[in-house]
Amino acid sequence: IAYNKGNKDFAFMNPGKVNNYDDLNSLFFQVLARKREERTGKVRDLFKNVPYLNSSLFEPTDLEQVCFFISQLPDQEGLLLHSSTIIKDANGKKRTGSMLPLQYLFEFLDAYDFSNEGSEEIQEENKTLINASVLGLIFEKINGYKDGSFFTPGFITMYMCRETIRRAVLQKFIEVKNWNCENLVELHNKIDDKKEANKIINSIKICDPAVGSGHFLVSALNEIISIKGELKILLDSEGKSLKDYGFEVVNDELIITDEDGNLFEYNPRNKESQRLQEALFHEKETIIENCLFGVDINPNSVKICRLRLWIELLKNAYYKNNGSELETLPNIDINIKCGNSLISRFALDADMKQALKKSKWNIDSYRIAVQTYRNAATKEEKRSMEKLINDIKSDFRSEISSNDPKLKKLSSLKGELINLTQQTSLFDMDAKHKVEWNKKVEKLTKDISSLEVDIEEIKNNKIYERAFEWRFEFPEVLNDDGEFVGFDVVIGNPPYFSLSTIYDHTIIEEFNTYHKNGDIYCLFYEIGYKLLRLKSHLCFITSNKWLNTQYGKNTRLFIANNSNPIVLIDFPTAKIFENATVFVNILLFKKENNLNNLHGGKINDDYTLDQSFSNYLQNKLIKLSQFDASPYKIVDNSIVSINNKIETLGKKLKDWDLEFYRGVTTGNNDAFYITEEIRKKLILENTYSNKIIKPLLRGRDIKRYNINKSNLYMIFTRRGINIEEYPAIKTYLKQFYKALVPKDGANLEGRKPGNYKWYEIQDNTAYFNEFEKEKIIWLEISDKANFTIDKDKNYLTNSAYFISGNNLKYILAILNSKLSDFYFFQITANIAGGRKRYTKQYVEQIPIPDTSEKNQKPLIDLVNKILLNKESKKNS
Repeated sequence: IAYNKGNKDFAFMNPGKVNNYDDLNSLFFQVLARKREERTGKVRDLFKNVPYLNSSLFEPTDLEQVCFFISQLPDQEGLLLHSSTIIKDANGKKRTGSMLPLQYLFEFLDAYDFSNEGSEEIQEENKTLINASVLGLIFEKINGYKDGSFFTPGFITMYMCRETIRRAVLQKFIEVKNWNCENLVELHNKIDDKKEANKIINSIKICDPAVGSGHFLVSALNEIISIKGELKILLDSEGKSLKDYGFEVVNDELIITDEDGNLFEYNPRNKESQRLQEALFHEKETIIENCLFGVDINPNSVKICRLRLWIELLKNAYYKNNGSELETLPNIDINIKCGNSLISRFALDADMKQALKKSKWNIDSYRIAVQTYRNAATKEEKRSMEKLINDIKSDFRSEISSNDPKLKKLSSLKGELINLTQQTSLFDMDAKHKVEWNKKVEKLTKDISSLEVDIEEIKNNKIYERAFEWRFEFPEVLNDDGEFVGFDVVIGNPPYFSLSTIYDHTIIEEFNTYHKNGDIYCLFYEIGYKLLRLKSHLCFITSNKWLNTQYGKNTRLFIANNSNPIVLIDFPTAKIFENATVFVNILLFKKENNLNNLHGGKINDDYTLDQSFSNYLQNKLIKLSQFDASPYKIVDNSIVSINNKIETLGKKLKDWDLEFYRGVTTGNNDAFYITEEIRKKLILENTYSNKIIKPLLRGRDIKRYNINKSNLYMIFTRRGINIEEYPAIKTYLKQFYKALVPKDGANLEGRKPGNYKWYEIQDNTAYFNEFEKEKIIWLEISDKANFTIDKDKNYLTNSAYFISGNNLKYILAILNSKLSDFYFFQITANIAGGRKRYTKQYVEQIPIPDTSEKNQKPLIDLVNKILLNKESKKNS
């Protein structure tokens, strides 16, 4: 319609042309999938203006072939309208009753704006144009969250692609031309061969290993064209330069303007407009085929990603043969594949030399087969190439498997066993040699059996069902010897969910970034790094918990030791994902030695989407001096100066003569926590009971310089206790027996598995005597420091910690100070509601000046005064 002066005769997705499921079936499989001269019957006239578009999108799916086609659905089954329907009648009121399904779908879809993912105003004539990112937004709202995936806003993907791909372009020219340019302006001034420059940029390989609906790849596509536009190297089909058009990515959309600043609109009757449209189509086609790659475990994600890239190409489809037909679309689906990015049977460095020697195929023939598939003119040619590609991969897979170390070892052991058993008869051996011979045979048989079990388990292991073989799935990142070279850019938004939800950790435990309580995105940092070429770039947006948590330490160490981090932007309070409470960060690193020149930025709630993200960051980027396994914190330079002063003048608590402990984990608080009333009853029954009934404080009972004592007690039946000495306690606990026994194969009702007795607390609290001493106590989760002194021998629940040792009141004064709060908030991460986790690993890092008793005394006097004042108020 847009290409034909708004002529509505060209509209075909409406009830006038498609009024039943037969028509819809015909539209897909007899019209869009067939050349005009191949169309027959009424569809030829009904859809005479509908172009042939080729593409696997218009082929029956395997499910349709097995089950049924849409034409078999009943046309007259009505859909009852929802009370909140968006569909209106002629008077603008909500429709009621029921509608035929196709009529309903057309009106429902017509009610929405598919041109923008946000709420920005748009021109009415653009309302029917599809913004590809909207497909991703819809898909991820419907399907993505269960996979730990969330829609990434356009301003984020746009920023990440801009920062990463521009660096990749400069790096590629360094490698090919040895030009060390700082920016695109310097690069533009050096280029004299535009064809060569295009070839260099087109050689860049970009991969999203958790591609989702393809948002990052679409952003990358637009960014590459924008870069070529800035470099003035875009050429038409004859290799001639285009006019001085402006190319810019705005709101994640490619905007093209002419010399007068007017937006480009394709007009097939205008020669210059036709030239630009053809150039854009083939540029996008080249970039999609050569530069963009994606993998996802969800087959529906893969379909949507292919559709989005296809729509981006369709936006610049052009009329050929004097306007009689639209340019057909290539088979761009082969670069987007389904599989588990994290799991492969074959390592990236698995030897393929033998496979290439024995196979009738080489890497070049593999590449040619893939390229032929993309441009297959007929369905038959496409199927033929598909079979050829699968045959080649099967050859590689078989040959690599035969070179597997396990198989080689198995073959060697079997050969050794055959040689041994074919030696001299047992009757010719003396007793000593028979024993040795039997031992050797027994050991070899056992080793062979064990290896065979391992190999069979790998073959049959369900975890390998969707394994993705990076080693040979993309011939574009293999060199002529079949070695895996890698990608120039790895970019994306990996899924977020706890590894604790995965049943089998056998494979993922091999990752350096693995932690049993970690998150799956940590593993993606590692696989992403491994997929990179040397000197290439990775950029991810992930949950920011890895920056500070214990489970993130392995990831921090891996990144610090293996890469050169360049930019780290933290969003500690700003909500980036509309339907997720997770706070995120963006990390960009290069695969080279850590040069310790990272820049960091922190974005809080003062950022709004109305601002230019890039401009906002210019004022927020702050240089960081350290990037290692320690928790990361992005702070202003003035705060760094204050922190340095605190650390210089103080000695970390862990270096004082102190002991740090946590409260007790009973495994069943209902059984072991008792009230004053039950305590009295148990003591009345047996006075010995009082020996193991201890006063108890919960975390919430502990305040700053104060304790709000509850009338709770703990039955402290520590390990090794003789329960027969406490009959009243034993009788009382017996009512909880099923819940108290440790879990094992026979019993699944009890507590955590362990070697404790049913009546003992779960913790092996060997430090129990420390509870009886004077100590500093505090609750674990709080929005500020809440430390106090306990002299009353209180025991603590596992929601609290304590310190025993010397100088306690002096240390207490510092811990409860605003300065200590200030420092603590720099070294820890927020949890829900802006609170902090005051665990041992963080509290022991607080520096406190190691000064004389004379200097400590004023602070100790103040602490005594505060404690006395709090106590007197409590008793008044």
